[in-house]
Amino acid sequence: MKLKICIAKKTLIFYSIIAPFIIYGSAYNLIWGIILHKTPTIRLGAFSLLGFIIFPVLLIYTYINNKCIITADSMRIGKTEYKFADYDFQITSKELAFKDRPINSLFKKNYNYFLIQEMATDRIVFEKDLDVFEKDIEKIKNAFPVGKLTIDN
Repeated sequence: MKLKICIAKKTLIFYSIIAPFIIYGSAYNLIWGIILHKTPTIRLGAFSLLGFIIFPVLLIYTYINNKCIITADSMRIGKTEYKFADYDFQITSKELAFKDRPINSLFKKNYNYFLIQEMATDRIVFEKDLDVFEKDIEKIKNAFPVGKLTIDN
């Protein structure tokens, strides 16, 4: 069995919803404000002129770096491969204060984290917020071989 999933799915959905507005606003600002001089140029934020280029590139980069592929003997996140024989995998839940919560899920209290720990040295080599839906966490649990994934709630 092979499972492909993006571990930053909620973040990508959130930014994909606001992306068309930023892309349209930055293209409008560049074309009609700077090139044609028909409207005044509005400078709001880092993406005011080249957001139509930078924002889609950032979305693609986020997807590629957070793409997780689980196969029968290993797990690949981005370009790094973690063999089941060499690493321990764990999903743990943490409670975050309101000021530390991400903007796309402010009212959620408990957040799931994915930890990968090297078996030989007990060193944590990967720790990342699992920004996916509950059904995706279930898919991840089912894709792992029996006994290779520990879940702490």
